[in-house]
Amino acid sequence: MKDARLVWSDEDGDLRKKKSAQTSEDAVDEKNLVLKLRRLSAGKGRTVIEISGLPSNQKWCKDLASELKKSLGIGGSYKNNIIELQLDQLEKVTTLLEKKSIKHKKIGG
Repeated sequence: MKDARLVWSDEDGDLRKKKSAQTSEDAVDEKNLVLKLRRLSAGKGRTVIEISGLPSNQKWCKDLASELKKSLGIGGSYKNNIIELQLDQLEKVTTLLEKKSIKHKKIGG
């Protein structure tokens, strides 16, 4: 029982719920945020736009990835604090980020 962790307390209730609520409360300051955009083609099988420099709030990042994918009509994923979009045109992504007033920087070649 060395690896047992406390999940319920009479004073605090369910400790698992408190932990997930704390991570979702982190607000994202979009004015000071600068995302890094990079176009990748080697080793991916197709051209991919990679968005890094994301904040630690996973809910905000997943929502951003979902919104970008829906508005562009493309596939992609969010994992390891990076958003990958299966798209060749970097300009479309920059246009959508500018509409949301999120600063971005193009890196790489």
